[in-house]
Amino acid sequence: MAVHLYSIKLLQIIIGSFFAAVGINMFIVPNHLLAGGVAGISLIIHYIFGYSIPILMLIINIPIFIAGFYKLHYGYVMRSLLGLGSLALFISLTKFYLPPILVDDLLIAALFGGLLQGLGYGLIFKGRGSSGGTDIISLILRRKYSFNVGSCNFLMNTVIMTVSLAFFDIRYVGYTLVSMFISGYVIDKIQLGLDRANNVFIISDRSNEVAEAIMHEIGRGVTLLQGRGAYSQTDKEVILTSISMTQLPKLKDVVYLEDPAAFMMVGEASEVFGRGFKPSPLKEKEELEFGLKKTWRKLKRKKEKTQLEKTKLD
Repeated sequence: MAVHLYSIKLLQIIIGSFFAAVGINMFIVPNHLLAGGVAGISLIIHYIFGYSIPILMLIINIPIFIAGFYKLHYGYVMRSLLGLGSLALFISLTKFYLPPILVDDLLIAALFGGLLQGLGYGLIFKGRGSSGGTDIISLILRRKYSFNVGSCNFLMNTVIMTVSLAFFDIRYVGYTLVSMFISGYVIDKIQLGLDRANNVFIISDRSNEVAEAIMHEIGRGVTLLQGRGAYSQTDKEVILTSISMTQLPKLKDVVYLEDPAAFMMVGEASEVFGRGFKPSPLKEKEELEFGLKKTWRKLKRKKEKTQLEKTKLD
């Protein structure tokens, strides 16, 4: 199971790199749009001097990855190295096999370029990796100075976009910002998932009957919380349950069938972990790091055994 999960994560990174490369080569580069991070720096240099984008990305990332190996988790850096390598490879390959799409309306290029890049980077991040660059820099700064990762990325991308104004028309920079917004939106959707859930609080005088109905008719767990009415000063049990969005209409029917006077509050939950929803992040992390940890421990034991045998001979 652990090896299977690890393989799926690596496959997500590779597939994500392909989609990101398609977005760059088919829509971004032919229409002279830019991007954020190291990819954006590489595009600026490419447009001005004509150097190869994947080679520039690899060169710029060398010192970043060296710092990453010293400061960040080995598994994450290795998965990011896979992401960078795959992205550079696919940018090189898709340049020859996929036709560039030139459009009169740059909004179309920004839309599709951002969509494909968002899909690609979203899959890479979901695979617990990155494409290097500003993502690794942000994590290093967070570890060393407790900076917010999102704020660091935003600040670095702002600097890149500001510098690009000195070389390119504001029209291209403006549509690049549109592309980056779309990309970020798609990344969020992939990261958080489309199957968002709802947290529902229910206050009812028939709390036990309502709770039983939810558990038996919908199949969701229920927690009973102790509450007190501020006006009536009477104790009440507050029902808390998490359900998927598709189950919300059925929940309303079940609750109001049991108690037409029930008070219900529905709030959106970005993520819910546990039985019936997503697996525990800690469990997934342990399974994800299984392969690397196992290899590292084997090498460590082998080294200790060799040193022990050498000591005995001496």
